[in-house]
Amino acid sequence: MTTSRVDRTRLQDMILGILAAEQYCSREDLLDGEVHVVVAGPPPVGTAYIPGGRWFDRPEPYFSLVTVGVGGVVTASAELMSWVRPLYEGVDRDQMMEPVRIAEVTTRMAEHGQKTFGPFPRWICAEEDLRPHPAPDGYTIEIRTDEDDHRSVISQQGGRRPGERTPHMFRAVAVGSDGPVGSAGVTADNEDLYQIHIAISEEHRGRGIGRALTYAITRATFDRGVAPYYGTTSVNTWSMRTAISCGYYPGWVHFFSRDVRAS
Repeated sequence: MTTSRVDRTRLQDMILGILAAEQYCSREDLLDGEVHVVVAGPPPVGTAYIPGGRWFDRPEPYFSLVTVGVGGVVTASAELMSWVRPLYEGVDRDQMMEPVRIAEVTTRMAEHGQKTFGPFPRWICAEEDLRPHPAPDGYTIEIRTDEDDHRSVISQQGGRRPGERTPHMFRAVAVGSDGPVGSAGVTADNEDLYQIHIAISEEHRGRGIGRALTYAITRATFDRGVAPYYGTTSVNTWSMRTAISCGYYPGWVHFFSRDVRAS
């Protein structure tokens, strides 16, 4: 089967399309350097997620803030606009993420049973930017589709965020002398975009396994004609270094809320 190359042009087009869908805005709104306040469209019919976006459940009411580095878009349900507009209209890109605004959103969304997450940097990589990293001495990297090795190490990451029920597709497993010691899996967050999730046993960290796993799972994702992305928290510099070393670069920053009440 012939797959399309995930080059920078295709990657940029894909990311802008997904973000524009999730923010109910145009691609130009993401790129013109202005901060836009947008009313979210009606909830999707017949599905839990926003058509054209990632396959995450859309909470009600809806709040999502995104920047690709030039300006940004703040999107919220109409019922939230009485406080969202005064909070964000007229601000610039950097003011969007000021702690006073994040605190206000967090307080307001808690009234709806929602918790805020982020701001989270999201890292992307095109095929021409991928840098190879072989397995360190004493380890091998294997691409697998079974669940056993994945479960043995992924539990270290804790639970996933509410609304993220996207399916795991395949994984790269780091194997040492005593068996699996690390795993980098991908979830299908969209038909064209897979998210990388990495877990490494603590006693095996700092040896280059993370870079080798990231390279292997990224290469395997490209081989399927799909783009990978790598998420980190804003304080996890070790994970950022791993992403950068493999050729990833900042794609967008996301701040959002999700319903945390038991369903």
